Amino acid sequence: MSQQTETVAKFLAAFNHSSAALAELLAPDAGFQALNVNLKGREAVLDRFTKPPAAGAYAEARWAMPEDKAGAVQAVGTLPNGAKLVLTVQASGGKIALVQQQMVPGTPRPATELKIPADLRERLNNALKERHPIMITYVDESGQPNLTFRGSTQVFSDTQLAIWVRNEGGKMLRSIQKNPKVALMYRDEDAKATYSMQGRAHIDESEAARAKVYDTMAQVERDHDFAKLGVAMIIDLDLLEGYAGLSPQGQVNPIRMARK
Repeated sequence: MSQQTETVAKFLAAFNHSSAALAELLAPDAGFQALNVNLKGREAVLDRFTKPPAAGAYAEARWAMPEDKAGAVQAVGTLPNGAKLVLTVQASGGKIALVQQQMVPGTPRPATELKIPADLRERLNNALKERHPIMITYVDESGQPNLTFRGSTQVFSDTQLAIWVRNEGGKMLRSIQKNPKVALMYRDEDAKATYSMQGRAHIDESEAARAKVYDTMAQVERDHDFAKLGVAMIIDLDLLEGYAGLSPQGQVNPIRMARK
């Protein structure tokens, strides 16, 4: 075992025992990096590993023996939910200089019955207003996947989304007649909220559906179709999964829902 690896092994062992031991192993100018986190200095890094909410994840992880990897040391800890903490550590002279952390998601949770949660309903209905436009994917008549942003995307029911499609003769509507399967993505980069949805699209020609979708979408979208020439495309969701953000323990309020 190299001196670097031995230093990291002592660091891992101290997670469950002594903050003093952790502090002793950190260089004065030690650094820590993770998604949206960049800490500098022994005290800041020590707080990461010893104070809530992050500290709990390091203490409860099962850590494998660290290994030398291309001039650094890699340590992998497995959390109770199967997710992994991967630490890439730079150490020298018995001191930790830099810890870089990545998360590997665990096994997907069993799906619950699909029902769009109230907080996600609000996110989706205000996506365009809050500058998080929703992207939809469909497969065209030649079998080529297509991506497009749709600002009129909205919740239609507990298990359905809706989109106002202005061009009734456009490629997307021709395509879903042949293959109704679609996928959608919502992303809030500030909160790191990410949701993906899969379902089957169809056109609802009823006046009730047309009025509901047209009247509910953002005014800027209605202003693109004063004459109401578009159609209401309804998406019956089959799968909904995602999370409201990211924390040291991983995903915040993760969901995985499927149509029963």
